[in-house]
Amino acid sequence: MTKIYLAYGSNLNHRQMADRCPDARYLGNTMLKHWRLIFKSVATIEKDLGKRVPVGVFQITDECEKALDIYEDYPQLYDKKELDVILDGTQVTAMTYIMVGKYGIAPPSRKYFNVISEGYKNCDLNLDFLLEAHENSIKADSGKGYESARWKQ
Repeated sequence: MTKIYLAYGSNLNHRQMADRCPDARYLGNTMLKHWRLIFKSVATIEKDLGKRVPVGVFQITDECEKALDIYEDYPQLYDKKELDVILDGTQVTAMTYIMVGKYGIAPPSRKYFNVISEGYKNCDLNLDFLLEAHENSIKADSGKGYESARWKQ
C-alpha cells in the first residue's frame, strides 16, 4: 500500500530519503497553506493563518513509513497528521509529522540546516522560507529546543 508524504525538513533531502526509504518516489512540490516552518532545534510546522510552507511530496510504502516513524521518533517526538494539499491541480490527502509541543523555539545546528538547505535545492523550493524560519529561531531562541544527538555540530 502506498501513501502520500509531505516533507518540510531534513526529509526533503533526496540523498537522505533514498538511504532511509529506497522505495520512496518524489512526486514534486507544493505549498502547504496556513502553516509555517519553525525550528525547535529541529524542524516542525505550526498552524498560522496566512502563512505558507513549501513542501516536497513523496509517495511512500508501508516500509518507508516504518523507517520514517523510527527516524522521527514517532510518537514520542513527532506525531502524524493528515493534511490536504493541491498537487498538480488535484487535491490529495497526505501524511506529515508534527513535533509534540514540549520544546521551545531554538536554532538548528549547522549540520542539520545544511541537510535541509540541500533538500530545498533537491526539491526546487524557495530558500527564503527556510532562511526566514532560521532567522526567527535565532531571534526567538528560548534555550529549550530539542537536543538531538544525531544533529549536534
